[in-house]
Amino acid sequence: MRVLFLYPSIDTPVGFNHGLAAMSGVLRAHGHETRLIHANEGLGPLPTADDIRAVVAEYEPDVIGFSSMTQQYPWSSEMARALRERGVRVPIVVGGVHCTMVPDEVGRDPWWDAVFVGEADHSFLEYVERLARGGDLTTVPGTRVLVDGELRRNPVGPFPDLVSLPPKDYDLFDIRRILEVKNGWISILTSRGCPFKCTYCFNKEIVDLYREEGGSRNRKEYLRRYPIERILDEIRRMKERFPDLLTTVIFDDDLFTLDKRYVLEFCAAYKASGLAIPFVVNAHVQVFDDEIAFALKDAGCLIAKFGLESGSDRVRKEILWRFMPNKKIIESFRAAQRYHLHTSAFIMLGLPTETREEIEETLQMCADIRMGRFRWALFYPFPGTAGYRIAEEMGLIDFEKARRMGNYFDASCLTFSEEHDLFLEKLAVFCHWYVNARTPWPSRPIYEELVRELSALDREEFRARKAELKRRDRELSDELLERDVVHYSQRYSHVMGVRSDFVKWEREQLARGKILRPTTYTLD
Repeated sequence: MRVLFLYPSIDTPVGFNHGLAAMSGVLRAHGHETRLIHANEGLGPLPTADDIRAVVAEYEPDVIGFSSMTQQYPWSSEMARALRERGVRVPIVVGGVHCTMVPDEVGRDPWWDAVFVGEADHSFLEYVERLARGGDLTTVPGTRVLVDGELRRNPVGPFPDLVSLPPKDYDLFDIRRILEVKNGWISILTSRGCPFKCTYCFNKEIVDLYREEGGSRNRKEYLRRYPIERILDEIRRMKERFPDLLTTVIFDDDLFTLDKRYVLEFCAAYKASGLAIPFVVNAHVQVFDDEIAFALKDAGCLIAKFGLESGSDRVRKEILWRFMPNKKIIESFRAAQRYHLHTSAFIMLGLPTETREEIEETLQMCADIRMGRFRWALFYPFPGTAGYRIAEEMGLIDFEKARRMGNYFDASCLTFSEEHDLFLEKLAVFCHWYVNARTPWPSRPIYEELVRELSALDREEFRARKAELKRRDRELSDELLERDVVHYSQRYSHVMGVRSDFVKWEREQLARGKILRPTTYTLD
């Protein structure tokens, strides 16, 4: 059987969809063919419905499968409907996080033959094989199917066993092009799952689903890891195939450091492997200490990323359900800094009930910690999450705006006061100014003046001058870089502030034609 996947990652960074790579690996291991249309501006012009129809005519798939996140669902839905209108009669199905969170809502859209819920490694294979032998497609586990106008809900099975899954099919993607766009950075997953219950995320709801339908007994069953040697083999193969491009591995697990014993074991194996490729991990402040920091650094870790989210203890506890005291947050960053790991923080702004003073607590914490970089986002209420229910109950969501949004960086779909909305709009573009203006660095007075100027602008003036201010920001940052004046410079992404001493060090390394070696760089 031939399967055509469509993966829209529009208005988002280029990268792999690990779920599709895993499913393609399963399908190919059972003798099926797969192909992908990857819709992302970084890879080329976005395909139209006619473009997709032409691929369908040429490839002649037996089934078409979309993988969609919430903000990509309108595009997926539009394309599926357009394919139907253009005479495509093979089954068209959809899966992904959005489908898992609101499966009944998606399942009522008539252009889908099936909606896949949860981890579909086995259920999609079963669907394809039933299709091949003319079996019943309405009872496949983990699907929602319209039958005579009624939505049939088929329970999910157990979580897939990662150890027994066949290798991922990364070749489904244009690996070389992705490496070129990402400057040699490649994403690898060592695990699936997360036991925490953060309100802005989907993990709690997935665990609840599998406990109710799939026979899972507890939250710990959700966190599963691939064998370490398997991960190392994936990286070896990538290094052998793209020695001229591969520079850095990002372990994109939700929580790489959750199990200290595993972290120490993995770091020892990675160091002994001789791969010598710098890597990046997602860490959790509740499970991070000097021993973990040393092991990561010793194995070649370049960056440890932490989900800080908010500097307000109240907001973290009441709105985000993240129970981590400020003292522990600071201690974890300091442990990473003691071993000269470049640190990164994710922060979230514009949360329900969050006051301006609490946003300023977040900005001040970034200025106090002086992490290597921080990335900001505006809170987006993903349907099906506790965060969505909180925002909905407070009447904060502008549903039409949420439907139009392609990302959660450039605007908020929540509506506060006119003054607060404008403050968030300015933060979305110049968050690094507000942090620079709170640091003890010599650049502080410069950014204090910029923040005063920015604060004085009304909405119309700000929007009229935004492009000019962004040009000034880059010119100023380039000047400060030349003068070795430390500051957060907007680099790599329009929502990321990066310490200028790291930017300068990285430029020097690249000018010498070197892979970035973390052992050559230190921070205070």
